[in-house]
Amino acid sequence: MAFSRRLVAVLVGCALAFAAAQGSYSGTRSSLDLMDVDFMFVGAHPDDDGSIMTTFARYILDEGYQGTVVTLTGGEGGSNATGPELGRSLGLIRQEEERIALGLIGVDSPHWLGLQDFYFTLSAEETLAKWGGDEFICDVVRLVRLRRPEVIVTMWPGPGTHGNHQEAGRAATIAFDRAGDPAMCPAQISDEYLQPFTPLKLYYGGSSETLPTTSIPSDDFSRAADMTYADIAALAQRIYRTQGWDQFRTVPVENPRPSQFMLIRSRVPVSANEASLLEGALEPAGRSPAGVRLEVAPASYEAADGVALPVTVTFVNGTDLPMSDLSLDLTAPDGWQVTTTQGQSAVAAASGETVTATFSVVAPESAYADAAVTLTGSYQAVQGGLDVAGSNVGWVRIVAPVEVAFEPLFDVAGYRTFAAETHTQQVIQRLPTRLPLHIGAANDVSITVTNRGAAEVTGNLTFDLPAGVTVANNAEFTLAPTSADTVTVQLNVTDEALPAGRHSGIVPVTVTATVGGATSTDSADAYVLPTLAVEPAATIVVDGDLSDLAAASSFQISHLDTWQGKADDDADSSGTVYVAYTDEALYVGVSVTDQTVVCNIAANNPRGFHRSDALFVSVDPSGASQDTSTVFQLGVFPCTLAGFEAIAARDGDANQGDADLTAPLTRFASAKTDLGYDVEVSIPWSEMPGGKPAVGQPFNFDVTIFDGDLADAGEGANIRESSISWASFNLGGKQFLPYLWGRLTLAD
Repeated sequence: MAFSRRLVAVLVGCALAFAAAQGSYSGTRSSLDLMDVDFMFVGAHPDDDGSIMTTFARYILDEGYQGTVVTLTGGEGGSNATGPELGRSLGLIRQEEERIALGLIGVDSPHWLGLQDFYFTLSAEETLAKWGGDEFICDVVRLVRLRRPEVIVTMWPGPGTHGNHQEAGRAATIAFDRAGDPAMCPAQISDEYLQPFTPLKLYYGGSSETLPTTSIPSDDFSRAADMTYADIAALAQRIYRTQGWDQFRTVPVENPRPSQFMLIRSRVPVSANEASLLEGALEPAGRSPAGVRLEVAPASYEAADGVALPVTVTFVNGTDLPMSDLSLDLTAPDGWQVTTTQGQSAVAAASGETVTATFSVVAPESAYADAAVTLTGSYQAVQGGLDVAGSNVGWVRIVAPVEVAFEPLFDVAGYRTFAAETHTQQVIQRLPTRLPLHIGAANDVSITVTNRGAAEVTGNLTFDLPAGVTVANNAEFTLAPTSADTVTVQLNVTDEALPAGRHSGIVPVTVTATVGGATSTDSADAYVLPTLAVEPAATIVVDGDLSDLAAASSFQISHLDTWQGKADDDADSSGTVYVAYTDEALYVGVSVTDQTVVCNIAANNPRGFHRSDALFVSVDPSGASQDTSTVFQLGVFPCTLAGFEAIAARDGDANQGDADLTAPLTRFASAKTDLGYDVEVSIPWSEMPGGKPAVGQPFNFDVTIFDGDLADAGEGANIRESSISWASFNLGGKQFLPYLWGRLTLAD
């Protein structure tokens, strides 16, 4: 492997040069000389850094910058495609994988915080509870103060992805916001003698139509490694063999895609079309030299029409040379009024000097919108006989005198609170309110109406709804001055709201509050969810033969009910699900249509059900769980390398592990059929959190079919091609949100 030898030689040379540059730690050298980096990635698990590898390789191997990676857990809760090791042993393997992988892109000193990686969750709140609260954030702050990165890159911190990822993004955001504040984690300063440090730029991985997005090519050639950055990253990512990366990362990479990052906050000037994450922080941003700081700070994120909002523009000359003829300005979109209330023009700014200007902005009337509005602060000056200039942005949202909003669920509401606390509210527009609406049920929907005015108001709510969704009661409201109230309406849904061939779907719903001639509007994503009444049954034998369930309540799962990958047609992946109950247990039978049934799992390895042909049953007896810590989830492989005999385990709930240990009374069986396979399961109510639901009381339930068609797959290989579910939504690649499952009701 000539490529690998060249890359290793380059890395060794870089390491030797770096060591020589550090010298001894006597004289003017300090421990921080060893620790200082230019950028940092904060993730939750080993392999989360896969998204930044092409970009970090560019900056480290060819441009001479230094970077590090902070990983909150060791990945102990993941699956293992290379052997039987689990738990802490798996975590040690995954950390070693990450150490080797990061070494290939030039990161030689990563950090692991040692937090618990548990079963899969989509809940930031559950993650925080498992981690014993938010004290770990000070560990991230410590590393920011010690390693002093000008640029921090992290993961999306809002609902819709792994809860551990959310908390990694939130910790990084808080560290960016407050590591420079001596009141944050003060013992680090008083007892450890660290100094506050303020990073300059914060990015979330991914792209956005509404937020500044920087796209970094991956198909350029690295001079140091003599291969593309995409190929360097692919070689590194293939090291994550426990997670199956070697199965789908090939070298050379075909059609390499650029890496994309959303600029969330910047304390330095930014270019309109940024080409590097380091612009403004370590490199010039257009005509603005590196070292200049420029911030735009509205007094509030919310701007009411006709009310003056103060906005401060702060400039710091962090370069080594003085500037003259410095002026600060603020511009806003058409229709806004901007006046200077306190500012300085044509002033001098010595090296290290701070200059501020305050502006008053007034939003145009009746310009209310969910989208954030950009305010642009700028500076112009002369330095060394050259004209220099730069700009940065701040965001505000225009609020109506009377405003209406769908009341968000707990997770979206929690994230909105976090965004407000960290001055990142502009990202909220990427996270609309979710409304679970169950077909054939009375769905109560809460709507908050806020009166910001000084007089009492009376108005009414109207709705813009898609076909299949109706409102049972248009609502009127009366609000005292500067008050808010919650109005509850009932939305009814039929399967007419569903896309063709699917059993769940997302449709837009809009509410408008009208007061006199003024209106305010809010939109939400309504998740249309299936329901089923389950009839009681006589004795059922769990033997893989579904004939004794033939008369049971049933529903279909189509190949179009997709939340991951893509099934070709119903012959490739689909199923009929039968459900019945007795006083002792819930019975589930699934007849799966699968033209290529793959049995590549060892008989002693019932875990990682997403990686091959398998079935997954999820039950939330309470019907009110906010995460999977209070549900029962069972995965079943219909066959193994030993033959067509089912193995099973609980997975993704608070008692995961082999079924014979975690659910000893649960029974399961499978049988090969002409069209695919059948799986039959009985789950005693006594083994479910909370026990049997009352007759007539709805509870959450879902079935997922995993499919892969690589007939000659190696043992334990991840061959997943599609995942289909009764209730199916693509949220972070997993569907572990109980409030977005279908619903069962036990009939008399």
